[in-house]
Amino acid sequence: MVFVVVLSVAMAVGAIGYIASLFVRDHKIDTRGRDIRVLVEDVRHVGTNDSGSVTIAYRLSWNEGGEARYVEGRETLLARRVPQVRKGCEVDIRYLDDDHLSFVFDA
Repeated sequence: MVFVVVLSVAMAVGAIGYIASLFVRDHKIDTRGRDIRVLVEDVRHVGTNDSGSVTIAYRLSWNEGGEARYVEGRETLLARRVPQVRKGCEVDIRYLDDDHLSFVFDA
């Protein structure tokens, strides 16, 4: 019985901690990141969840200091935003580092 209580508490604390880390990550990107216009070199549909959000895998590039920079990753977007992230299109991102970026869309 004690094991079940301890496991339940650990799972609850872990879930709350994970959600808090997502808010902290987004806050860091918003406050310390910089706006960059990037070219979508490649984009693939990875999956769709029940709420209609779509997970994509992407490869982005931009020039910085006369040198080409590339970043790859995955992002979950609202289904209505996915058509804006097409191969060959330019999109705006908020960039902190290769592991911390977010797409910026007009309202």
